[in-house]
Amino acid sequence: MSGNTKQLVLLGSGAREHALATKLRQDGATVHVLPGNAGIPGSVPDISVTDFPAIKSFCNKHAIKLIVVGPEAPLAAGVADYFLGSDIRVFGPRRQAATLESSKVWSKDFMRRHGIATARAWSYRSDHLAEAQAKVA
Repeated sequence: MSGNTKQLVLLGSGAREHALATKLRQDGATVHVLPGNAGIPGSVPDISVTDFPAIKSFCNKHAIKLIVVGPEAPLAAGVADYFLGSDIRVFGPRRQAATLESSKVWSKDFMRRHGIATARAWSYRSDHLAEAQAKVA
């Protein structure tokens, strides 16, 4: 992006998003961080990372064509899927692919089904807590 005036939306509010916003600005981008936080310049605190219609409205109002996603919550909620077919691009995986990161149980089952090496793990519902505690003791 060096040398251009590209505008983008960065979703998130943590240290990762602060670092991304800083670097993107160094490369010449105008970065709007939704919702951001008091320590991140360009924050727009009144828009949630999972309020896709509000994000779309903000992007349209400011002629923004790129969304970069920091946290997994909007990815797991389907932000990339929501913007499919629009002229706004999302840098991040679609909801189903994001499940590998957002659901550890689903990820472990996926790895077992496909023969991918992974550490042993068990999952239990909260109503089976005694069974889980006995298993790991």
